[in-house]
Formats: sequence, structure tokens, C-alpha cells
Amino acid sequence: MKALILEDIKKLRIDNIKIPNCSDDTETLLKVSYCSVCRTDAKMWFQGQRDLVLPRVLGHEICGQKLDSNERFIVWPARACNNCHYCKNGAENLCSSIQVIGFHRDGGFAQYIKVPKESLIKIPENIPSEIACMTELLSSAINAIEQVDLQKNQKVLIFGGGPAGLMLGLACKYFGAEPFVVEKNCEKREHIAQFCKEADIHISDVVAFDNFDVAINAAPDPNTLIEGILKLNTGGKYCLFSGFTKNVSIPIDLLNEIHYRQLTIVGAYGSTKRQMTIALKILEDNAQTIRLLIHKIIDLESVPSVLPEILLGQALKYVVDLQKCE
Repeated sequence: MKALILEDIKKLRIDNIKIPNCSDDTETLLKVSYCSVCRTDAKMWFQGQRDLVLPRVLGHEICGQKLDSNERFIVWPARACNNCHYCKNGAENLCSSIQVIGFHRDGGFAQYIKVPKESLIKIPENIPSEIACMTELLSSAINAIEQVDLQKNQKVLIFGGGPAGLMLGLACKYFGAEPFVVEKNCEKREHIAQFCKEADIHISDVVAFDNFDVAINAAPDPNTLIEGILKLNTGGKYCLFSGFTKNVSIPIDLLNEIHYRQLTIVGAYGSTKRQMTIALKILEDNAQTIRLLIHKIIDLESVPSVLPEILLGQALKYVVDLQKCE
């Protein structure tokens, strides 16, 4: 089969490799239909990532078909131990033994992939496969929403108008909150204007007012931490959703701000299978709006050329059509 392999930092190659064998009856083989390209994929290509084990077939936003039935599935991209404290309490994304597809295990930038059967979630008939593969990103947004215990009618400040920020906005609307997306790039604001209109999400180039209940960074700029904290209501919450790419220097006055106003800072990483199921429901209700996030559907050979563009935030979602592979 054809696969895209990251051998080392900035070293990608397309190769013909063996179709994977399922080691036991807990795994199944999927024929990959589509796999969308995440900014994390671009980050791993450019500089690596804490959980990345090389060499690796990247890709964790996967939609595929079972060979024996042609049933379509999305994939919760992990295998957890199911026995630890976190797994038993519905937080399997925090399992210390977790094996993540596209990080520890080979991912979806290949024609076939072996996945744990328990990670499969069936796709409703009315959701196109190229849209279904974006469920994983939306589920990560839901994880962030749950970490801040978002309440109805709360105002949420979201830094970044890329796919992650817009998925966060869509999740906020689902939970009855009011999202405000800040995107400083004029061209990007033009690209996402229709999505924001259809999803009823406020968008601006500046943070126009204070008194937000929640702030979330969907951008790697560390200044969003400082600005977000200063824009929060007393008792507000800040969620670290996107990892920072530069060192963060937090002034002592800002730490005191957290202390005196009893602010909360939480992290959010990945998602659970339950959150994937919620995301699929939101996606089903908003499929045509989410289609606006697709910048272009590409073939496997085009992935290396789009990674720099994705890393710089110059495009929305590229979706790889693995059915085009010969």
C-alpha cells in the first residue's frame, strides 16, 4: 500500500509498504477514505512533538471503511489501558499508557490502517466521509469546553480563527454559550466570514470589551495568555488549548491577578471516545457549515507541499483523499 512516512524532522517520503496485519481479534483493518491534515501534523513535521515516535505514518483525523461490510467509521485515535484511574473515570485521554494513532502508532496517511475495534464509531448515513474525518478536531474542542465547565449564556473569548478556533466556537454554540473569535489576519477573517455568519459566531480583529467568563487559546502566541487573563471576569477561567511555540514570561502582576481575582487556568489535550460521539452529533447537525472549513481536497502526494502553509496558519482544512491512491 502507499503511505506517507515521517522519517525524521522535515524528512517525509511516500513509499509502498506492507498492509498492516491485525495482531489479535481486538483490532480491525480499515481502508482509509479520507484523513484531514491537522496543524499538529505540520508541527510534528517541522519540530517533532512530545508523544511522537519516529519513524511514523502521520494522520489522526481518520474516516474509513471496514473491508468485510463497507460500513463507514471515524476513529477515536488512541488505545488506552482501560484499567487505570483515568480510564475507569472516563478520562482515557489522560491514560499514561495511551498509544495515539499518528503519534505512537501508524496513522491515516496510508491506504490501510489497523485500529482497535473499540475505537470505531459508526458514521450516520447523511454525513459525507470528507466531513466526518473532522470529528476528532471538534471532539478536542468539546474537551476544552468541558474542562472549563461552560455554562449557558456565558461569553467565551477564543484566540485564533483557524479550524480549531472555529470548532471551539461551534461547540460553544451547541452548549448555549456566546463565542467571540479574535483573528488578527484580515485575509483569514474574509475566508471564515461565511462560516461565522452561518454558525452565528462573532468575529473581530481585536478584543473589543472585557468581562468574559472564559478565554481559550486556539493560537500558539503566548501573548494570548496574558491578554486572555486580563479580559476575564473575576472567577473566570482560561483554557490552554493550543500549545505555545515560544517561551512564556508571566509578569508578577499577572500572577497576582490570578490570585486576587480567583481565576482558574486549565489545560485540554485530545479527547475521549464519549466526546467523539458528541462531536459527531454536532457535526451531523452542522455538516454543510463545517464543509466551509475545507480549503481543498488533495491527494497523498500533495501533503508535504501544504504543511508549511498549514504551519503558518495560511489555510483552513486540507483533506487527503486516500481513495485516489493507485
